[in-house]
Amino acid sequence: LQVIDFTASWCPPCQAIKPIFEGLANQNADVNFLKVDLSEGTNDLATEYSVTAMPTFIFLVGGKEVHRIRGANPAALKSTVAQYAKPASSGAFSGQGQTLSGKGGSSLSETTYNVSNSVTAAWSNTNPQAKVLIALCAAYVFFWLI
Repeated sequence: LQVIDFTASWCPPCQAIKPIFEGLANQNADVNFLKVDLSEGTNDLATEYSVTAMPTFIFLVGGKEVHRIRGANPAALKSTVAQYAKPASSGAFSGQGQTLSGKGGSSLSETTYNVSNSVTAAWSNTNPQAKVLIALCAAYVFFWLI
């Protein structure tokens, strides 16, 4: 999820909702919160999204607009972030951990590891530009070794 805030320094409603937007950004690490300052006038991004009022919040999932809020509406902003935000992952590893002392816990043969699913999930959530870079690096290494 990406949330774009079209704002301006001279806009009182924009300044009023600014702490709420920043608080949501701090609480939702898995969501990309972006600000576009239109204090100096319009820009290409504002034109692309047809922004006609400030503040305007645009919600993107997979690069597609899924919701738009015009005006400083804290309740709508909070509920829309909660609606579209994915729950934060618990980390890179899933499954049971191991104790090093050998006392308690489960043995290695009883532990279920779910590494392939976490790698698949990490790959599917990777930026497409990063995927291209990784593929180019892999091709370079492959041809260098041949």
